[in-house]
Amino acid sequence: MKTPGRSKPAPNDLLIAGAQELGIRLGTEQIGAFRLYLEEVLRWSERMNITALTTPADIIREGFLDSLACLALIPNDARNILDVGSGAGFPALPLAIVRDDLDFTLVEASRKKVTFLKHIARSLGLRHVRVWYGRAEAMEGGLLAAEAYDVALARAVAPLPDQAALVLSFLRPGGVFLAQVGSGGVPEEARDQLAAAGYEAAGERRVPPWKGGGLGHQVLAYRRRRRPNTEECFT
Repeated sequence: MKTPGRSKPAPNDLLIAGAQELGIRLGTEQIGAFRLYLEEVLRWSERMNITALTTPADIIREGFLDSLACLALIPNDARNILDVGSGAGFPALPLAIVRDDLDFTLVEASRKKVTFLKHIARSLGLRHVRVWYGRAEAMEGGLLAAEAYDVALARAVAPLPDQAALVLSFLRPGGVFLAQVGSGGVPEEARDQLAAAGYEAAGERRVPPWKGGGLGHQVLAYRRRRRPNTEECFT
């Protein structure tokens, strides 16, 4: 005879409770969009590597909710958001689901993942989302205009100083780079590199340690002050 145990929360309940903890109230349509997104991540992951997150709970906690934690650090006057190395769409697509007043440009170097991202954007009716195939550093002056974006996102595509260098030229002066980092924060050497490159700390948000998941991450905001010499600052 099995000993009764505490049942795991349903995906919708986990999402709603986590969003509320972040101060976000999701509407019925948004909850439905996240449910479809989750189903498609799981379905596509059966035949290709979309994300390292493999369970519904992990996708909700570390994909959807960690992404939504960025919301509080997006400036009120922001309009154009760039996400480099979008992968399965985190953090840009969860943010796009709750902020249809912002324009999102997703850049991804894997053609298969670009196909997935376009499918999700089309399936969810996210007309304010564009997806480009290629590497951001090779697209400046073409599909990606310099100093055209208010916010840049780059989730773990490289060490933090390298991420900052990658998005620097696309940020307008005063634009904000949002970095998702672990609970240990940023090493002093990396902070010094960011400051030397022309970034200044502009805020932080500690992600709650979701029940059953990790120790909690942080979202850090860095504002671009000036145009640096990146060859000198990131060598």
